[in-house]
Amino acid sequence: MSNNTSDLKKSLEILKKYWGYDAFRPNQEEIVDDAINGHDVLALLPTGGGKSICFQVPGLAREGITIVISPLIALMHDQVNNLKKNGIRAIALTGGMSYREMDITLDNARFGGYDFLYTSPERLKSELFIERFKTMPVNLLVVDEAHCISEWGHDFRPSFLEIAAIRQYHPEVPLLALTATATKRVQEDIIHHLQLRNPKIHEASFKRDNLIYNVYKSVNKLENIISFCQENQGVGIVYCQTRRSVKDVARILLSKGIPCGYYHGGLNMEERNLMLQRWMREEARIMVATNAFGMGIDKPNVRFVLHYELPMSPEAYFQEAGRGGRDGRNSVAICYYEPHDGIELLEKVAMQFPEKDKIIHVYRALCNFLRLAIGSGQNEVFSIDIKVFIKQYNLEYIEAYNSLKILELNGYIVLSEGILNPTKVKFLVNNRELYNFQVSQERFYPLTALLLRTYPGIFDYYQTIHDFELCNRLKIPMDSLKSQLEKMQELGVIDFSWRSEDPTITFLQPRWNDNELRLKPEIYRLRKENAENKARKMLSFCEDEICRAQQIIEYFGQKSEPCGKCDACLRNMFSEFNFNNLLKVLETKRRYSELLQIFPDSEASLKHALRLGLNEEKIKYKDEYYSLL
Repeated sequence: MSNNTSDLKKSLEILKKYWGYDAFRPNQEEIVDDAINGHDVLALLPTGGGKSICFQVPGLAREGITIVISPLIALMHDQVNNLKKNGIRAIALTGGMSYREMDITLDNARFGGYDFLYTSPERLKSELFIERFKTMPVNLLVVDEAHCISEWGHDFRPSFLEIAAIRQYHPEVPLLALTATATKRVQEDIIHHLQLRNPKIHEASFKRDNLIYNVYKSVNKLENIISFCQENQGVGIVYCQTRRSVKDVARILLSKGIPCGYYHGGLNMEERNLMLQRWMREEARIMVATNAFGMGIDKPNVRFVLHYELPMSPEAYFQEAGRGGRDGRNSVAICYYEPHDGIELLEKVAMQFPEKDKIIHVYRALCNFLRLAIGSGQNEVFSIDIKVFIKQYNLEYIEAYNSLKILELNGYIVLSEGILNPTKVKFLVNNRELYNFQVSQERFYPLTALLLRTYPGIFDYYQTIHDFELCNRLKIPMDSLKSQLEKMQELGVIDFSWRSEDPTITFLQPRWNDNELRLKPEIYRLRKENAENKARKMLSFCEDEICRAQQIIEYFGQKSEPCGKCDACLRNMFSEFNFNNLLKVLETKRRYSELLQIFPDSEASLKHALRLGLNEEKIKYKDEYYSLL
């Protein structure tokens, strides 16, 4: 509980006013109180633990603006939109903004126009940001996904190492670092690299009593998944590692009459939103997806999370499996594992680290594709159509993508995921000047008049424009609308950015000559060893007959007793098949497929025992479940 009653009352009032909750979840209240009282904080909350509340409430409780640093652009947009819906002033600095829009946004932040400003760590190095930041009334610095600062984390970003440098401009402002997955070594790195001062450390338990982890060894995991989805009518997710697997699994489930959607990074934003909405409304109760699906998506009643292919690390598995059972009801996470999967996982790790000459070739091709001269490009952001780039230079997709990630690890570039940056417009002239423009340039009158009627704040702020709706109302084609906006920008009447959902490349350094490009061997070697170790930990999780929950919890440095519910626990408890052991297992209702996993070498005996139990009325069978009478 808070030592300061007034602070607690204030934070609860904010929680109720903006989010409608009467009380905090476990661990949230203590984190919020420490941040309000000006302490540096490291908070470790597993997926679904309500991290955003932990900094949004103190951000509103303290006077001034909260700066939120995050590597996930899609999540930034999601949180900004949610804050706006709740009547909270928030904005994100992203690569889709023009220089003028960023300049105006930072000025508005400086003069109290926003409560929250979201940005990526790369933006913190720009002169434009630093000069505005120096005079902002900052009340709290927040670093989300803080594990990215550690070379031992599963998602290291070199740009995170620069975050601590901005603290010198507001040394009195507390910093709150949050992550869902961090081992003890990663926690130490976060504290060290962010220069946290006597931090208050809050670590939630990684134990999820309502989530049962299972690993089912299989000779045909696709058949297993089909059977499971047919037998279970709840909402679920099937995770795959590649877009091809997503398409194949979804196609087969649909052919079997199982209502499902699919989601991967190759879909455009309209397709992603359609799939997400169908799943949220449970028109498609199962989502087949890559790990692109899940970040910022909060559906509490997910009853199962199935893995068709092994994730690359225990961190990734814990986050993905953790999307089940957020409503507190029982849910199951099943990892299907065929004999060759271990070899394939280690091969995927090796593919993440192309040879140096191939990386340099991709770097040269990228710079040429973007028409970047040697010595230029530092701090510039470019949209890039990856498919066009790869086709133009005849590159292998996986090799090119992983080469870009190695260049990112070495601090040359940052590759950001593709998100929808909508069309934005702001008038740069006043009312009188606009009137004169309309008189002298009559062909633009219908468009300018419609913009004024539809977006009343367009003189003061950049407005998100619904271009399809404008075209319908003006009865003009899309290319005509874009042409008119471009001409108005040329004439200095507006500033605008056209919608895009391409990924972006940020050049952290100017273009180098090929023979001057240096790939730090220690980073390459360290990251490869780290990735291999995590993959082997993932294999151990599947292969060792040790409690699944216990393995995960102890991986993150916490202690745990066996859960007594997972497949490993049940096999250890009932190592021999006999009728009495079967009755003990059936104290909890089980499907036949579950019983086969518990007693994998006793199918004939199992069938005989089930028939015997039914005949003697010791066992009942209802709705495809066996249980005790």
